[in-house]
Amino acid sequence: MNTVVLCREALNFFSIFVGAAGVAIMDLVFMNKNCKFYFLLACSHKAGYKDCMDDPFLNHKEPEEIFLPLGEVRYAEFYSIEMAGFVQDIGFYRSHCAQGSRVLELGCGTGRISQALASSGCHVTGLDFSPPMLAHAQRHKTSTPLYVCMDMTRMAFNLQFDHILIPYNTLNLLRDESAIRSCLRQVHDLLQPRGTLLFQLYIPDRQLIEGNGRKLFQFQVFPLAQSQGKLIKETLRWFLPEQNEIILEERYRYRPITEGSVKEDLSHRLTLAGFPRQQWLDLLDKTGFPNPTLYGDYNSRPSQPGKESLLLIKAERS
Repeated sequence: MNTVVLCREALNFFSIFVGAAGVAIMDLVFMNKNCKFYFLLACSHKAGYKDCMDDPFLNHKEPEEIFLPLGEVRYAEFYSIEMAGFVQDIGFYRSHCAQGSRVLELGCGTGRISQALASSGCHVTGLDFSPPMLAHAQRHKTSTPLYVCMDMTRMAFNLQFDHILIPYNTLNLLRDESAIRSCLRQVHDLLQPRGTLLFQLYIPDRQLIEGNGRKLFQFQVFPLAQSQGKLIKETLRWFLPEQNEIILEERYRYRPITEGSVKEDLSHRLTLAGFPRQQWLDLLDKTGFPNPTLYGDYNSRPSQPGKESLLLIKAERS
């Protein structure tokens, strides 16, 4: 006769003893108010074994989690919460954009960087293709950037800029070389002579490349201000070597604690260009940005090839 070992953090506990030799003793536990059963069952190798293994309860599986599609409006809200405390890259862009210079930011999102540069005395235009992102930036702006809704591969400006920024891996989102070349050529034409392009790229690291499609998991927790509670962000990343693409699945668990608030589980997927470092440099050279300066962090440390996934580039118009 074998003994069943069970979790004992219970609200209610009871034991069932089935008295014949060869039949299990089972301890069942009701766990918390959700009344889920958690147990380990040891069965005898005698007559009762088959009956035990045929128990349909042993084949029970937890239901799969369901994430509803993440819409643009909710994404803008979550993105603002996620990025509110991220300021590391602002110093990098400030150090390369002189006071009084004319700056264009591509993929400005909710205005985090554009507003910081404007408050430092730059004349900033922020461009994004998402109306909800721009609406959020406009509602919360504390300085004087100008915001426009426009596709960064089809820009229509009748002026030139001293600096053009493409922060936080935004260029990776264009995915294919033709779209990236189109964007970079237009950036070249929109820059003043000797104007500079400043941007950040994500380069797949060895762990991602050698993962053979295995998904890498990360999570972060952000506080909710007005409704209190937490926003939990889960990220799954995997690399598709034949396409040179990175799939990024972002899951958001919205967990407010104020009375009447509703929990939400929302997700979306993004596809990023997963080009190696040299491929990006070749694209720059072909679009009028030869010999760029490469940095490995926001303090302008020189980049070390093959050792980091973050790549910051400063390229001067030729």
